[in-house]
Amino acid sequence: MDFNAVKEQSNMLFTKLHETHVEFYKLWFSHVLFTWRWWLSVSLIVFPWTIWYFIRKKESTDRLLYAAFFVMIFSSSMDMVGIALNLWSYPVNVLPLMPEYIPYDICALPVATMLVIQFFPAVNPLIKSIAYSAFASFIFQPINSWLGLYDKMAWKNYYSFPILIVVYLIANHIASKNNFDKIE
Repeated sequence: MDFNAVKEQSNMLFTKLHETHVEFYKLWFSHVLFTWRWWLSVSLIVFPWTIWYFIRKKESTDRLLYAAFFVMIFSSSMDMVGIALNLWSYPVNVLPLMPEYIPYDICALPVATMLVIQFFPAVNPLIKSIAYSAFASFIFQPINSWLGLYDKMAWKNYYSFPILIVVYLIANHIASKNNFDKIE
């Protein structure tokens, strides 16, 4: 297949993808926006960051945000892959053109990471990662599924468990680094 044929086929597929986005937007606008699940999702964006803002250890803000940023990038990337592979979906999105679940990827998971790092500094990171992963995998995900915010298609909660252990350990490592030079 020559490049022009590839380009033409690619454009056709992107047109179908655009049409799917338009259909999803229509569904979102007429059946999701301002429902109780939508408001719950909005609150899952606002409350974690508000709580963190008031109880954070101010002198640790930068290092905690570095760890949170890693969690955000990793979880959003994994969400894109999982959705693309039809492993799970989110029937209720805060914004219709973002397939990731912002309340989880950008809010709950990174804020939970920062709080565990901040409030349990003396606990072994492996123990913290197991508790963090168990809560996210076996409590938070099933609750979100029960509430209709998360639809597991070909995914099991225990698949998330080892992934979240590694995510937490990397985030903890990032937060514990103290080797940034000052900009002069």
